[in-house]
Amino acid sequence: MKFNHSLKEIRILTAIISALFSIIAFSVDDLINSDGVLYMNMVRAFLDGGLTETAQLFNWPFFSILVSGIHLITGLPLETCGEILNTLMFVLFTDAVLLICSKILPNNRQIFIAALFILGFTLFNDYRAYLFRDLGYWAFMAYGIYHFINFLETPKWLYAILWQLAMLAAFLFRIEAIVLMLLLPFFLLSQSRELKTSFKQIGMVFSLLAGLGILAIAISLGIQGFATAFGKVSEIFIYLDIPTLMQNFQDKSEIINREVLSKFDKGSGGLILSSGLVIMMIKDLILSLSGVYIFFYAYAYLSRTGTENVLNPYRAFLIYFVTIYFIILLALVFTHYFLSTRYGIMLITGLFLLMLPRMCQFVENAWLQRRKGILFFTFLILVAGPVDTFTVSVSKGYIKDAAIWAAENLPENSKTLTSDVIIDYYMRENNSKTRVNLDIQNRPLNISSYDYVIVTIKTNRDGVEKYLDRPLSEFEIVHSNANRRGDKVLVLEISE
Repeated sequence: MKFNHSLKEIRILTAIISALFSIIAFSVDDLINSDGVLYMNMVRAFLDGGLTETAQLFNWPFFSILVSGIHLITGLPLETCGEILNTLMFVLFTDAVLLICSKILPNNRQIFIAALFILGFTLFNDYRAYLFRDLGYWAFMAYGIYHFINFLETPKWLYAILWQLAMLAAFLFRIEAIVLMLLLPFFLLSQSRELKTSFKQIGMVFSLLAGLGILAIAISLGIQGFATAFGKVSEIFIYLDIPTLMQNFQDKSEIINREVLSKFDKGSGGLILSSGLVIMMIKDLILSLSGVYIFFYAYAYLSRTGTENVLNPYRAFLIYFVTIYFIILLALVFTHYFLSTRYGIMLITGLFLLMLPRMCQFVENAWLQRRKGILFFTFLILVAGPVDTFTVSVSKGYIKDAAIWAAENLPENSKTLTSDVIIDYYMRENNSKTRVNLDIQNRPLNISSYDYVIVTIKTNRDGVEKYLDRPLSEFEIVHSNANRRGDKVLVLEISE
């Protein structure tokens, strides 16, 4: 059966569906994410006071500058501008991943199947309604990989420049890009038997970086607040301070030796800590990749359907990319002792790309052979991600509604305390009459100098006493909002 659709048509269709998915995700999501609160506050700070003001909130402002630009051009609300930017970034990300697939898959039918897997991938869809800078990083990192593959295929100056521009754009969203920017080119050493040729090609893919680095230094010296606003780049040196990192690790290992282990085995704290961190990271990556996708890949790999060789000419490069990124995550875990799933998205994307050739060939053969059971199972996998993203089992709108009520109804010039960044955000966005203060540090809250306190109570977490320094009976509940699960927001008046 012939497949008559071109790569351009597949890309356009994928872009349209990706944009539609993001619009739906934002429309069904009740609340801004907590990182989004930070970035929207940075946008307002940039509009009010420029880079110097922005740097007081967070010292990497590029995402917020872009949102500010959209706001100045369109006049739309800041949150809507952030949603527009992230929708665009998600379209670029899915397009870039699809372009990579066009390099590792043999025909347009399999590329179309890959587009379906990309659009249906649960982890990607989980982040569609988020406002954060990571999406820009993912998009331009993926374009960087695509252009580097083009350069591997045909070492032209055009591809070398496009690779560098994409990586520099990724760097403007997240500083991790600089590590990939510096290390990925050395894969070229494995592509030629002549070192002279390899080093010439490495010089091509580094050609812009030195000049742009000098330009960045000149700009930082000439624009007030630039160096401070982009000061996060200095965090790179934290990962190079080996003595401090080792001392921190030894201190934590000693806690395990002293508090956990038997007196007969006091030297294994380091081993337990390091192995635990590695297992934690691997577990998060496996869960993020999805057990269903891993099962489907394993079934496709072992099945007799599609057992002919799947030739992926850039498999070695993708493995090199995944290896470098795994090392980056190890450095992050052993420095900060935690891992957020979104930090590993590009590693998961690399693993996903390694799995796709076998999966796409398997589905293509099932289609050609009319194997309805396999096609039905594939359909279930493809729709699971979007359905999960667009289906809200428990609403969080009660938080926003309570914040808006408090902003509009609490007395003018009264003082209100909350520990919830989202409540604080929506109250300020709605020109709160009461003076709202945010305290995310103290538990219980120090409420002695306030008239009202607003707390969010989750049914599966600690009760209200976790947040208050006195019994609930000593407060008057002036407003309460809850969802059907029983999670609620209480607006409490503090009795004298």
